[in-house]
Amino acid sequence: MKNSPDATSGPAGPLSATAGTSTTMAVVIDAVAVLVFALLGKLFHDTAGFSVLGWIGTAWPFLLGAGVAWALLLTGVVRPAPGTGVGVLIVTWFVGIVVRAIVTMSVAWGFVLTSLIFLGILLIGWRAVASFVTRRHTAS
Repeated sequence: MKNSPDATSGPAGPLSATAGTSTTMAVVIDAVAVLVFALLGKLFHDTAGFSVLGWIGTAWPFLLGAGVAWALLLTGVVRPAPGTGVGVLIVTWFVGIVVRAIVTMSVAWGFVLTSLIFLGILLIGWRAVASFVTRRHTAS
């Protein structure tokens, strides 16, 4: 069995998968980021009013995508390396868009682009902040 990547065995940095945090923390923060993405989308664009089921309905394809990305890392199919955080973003987004297209039988091109931008801000953004904080903490 291959070793799971973690903050000590994998690279740190704003584009790494864990950005200097534990693997568990990175997975949880990614899930929260996807939930925030879906929540913001529902709050700003759902004219029928907010519902928890609608929120989860928007989030689950992207949560599945994040799960696929982390499964690739945790099983050793993809080795932790600088830039794997971008891989997590791309797999999360791609799987989410494809699953959403299959389930809803359509996806607006504006949503395709907007989802990539906002998931990028959230998934890479937390990594940049964590990397900065970790670097400052270890330098002290």
